[in-house]
Amino acid sequence: MDTFIAVVFDNETQAYKGAEALDGLSRNGDVVVYSTAVIGKDNDGSVSIKRAADEGPIGTAFGMLTGAMVGVLAGPVGVAGGAVVGGMFGMFRDLFEAGIDVDVLEKVSIELLPGKSALIAAIDEVWTTPLDTKMQEAGGVVFRQARIDVIDDQVERDAAAYDAELRALQEEWDAADEARKAAIKEKIDAAKKRLSDSADKAMTRMVKLQDEFDARQSALDQQIVNAVERTKTKLQKRKAELQVEYSARSEKLKQAAKLAGDALS
Repeated sequence: MDTFIAVVFDNETQAYKGAEALDGLSRNGDVVVYSTAVIGKDNDGSVSIKRAADEGPIGTAFGMLTGAMVGVLAGPVGVAGGAVVGGMFGMFRDLFEAGIDVDVLEKVSIELLPGKSALIAAIDEVWTTPLDTKMQEAGGVVFRQARIDVIDDQVERDAAAYDAELRALQEEWDAADEARKAAIKEKIDAAKKRLSDSADKAMTRMVKLQDEFDARQSALDQQIVNAVERTKTKLQKRKAELQVEYSARSEKLKQAAKLAGDALS
């Protein structure tokens, strides 16, 4: 299962030990690690990234989310430090689009007292017990959340809504007298712009989805090669599930782009 984890430790040294334990779980095939980072809360309450997220398509995306998480975990301190309301809104939007529940981060924030550090990661778990055991041995408190995609559904709904709006406006323009057509034409142009933006967003999402899918498949393939038989079966099942998930998400985005393209042609 595609999972976001945050493990809070009493200090930065323990957090790095937790990261080493996570690497060990990865080598054993108990988890597939896509990207990790270590963050810390200083004594003054400010939150910062101690070790940046890994590189690659998933690592780059996770690195951007890490910045958003830091802002949310900092809470009022982040705002006092200069984060404007619009910036905070952007953070929440980015986390929402990535399927990370801010309520989980709120729980992490309560546990992440000044002086403490946290290991955060994007992973796939074969089962939860190995990670819980290793992190508890390292002195960590584990928070996890299955990441659920919502933005692809939203892109598809938006395209359908903008298409319906454009059709209604065009019908209104056809029935209007000359005095009203100019005003309706402005609305039509605005609706076309929204529909065009929706198509661009769908295409951008498709490219990102393909890159992340390829990276996840590659990581799973590497794990399968080294995994013991009981773990290998579960990883192979997860790989098949990932293909189904990718196909479903990709189809939604293709439909959204096609709907917008047909309406604008």
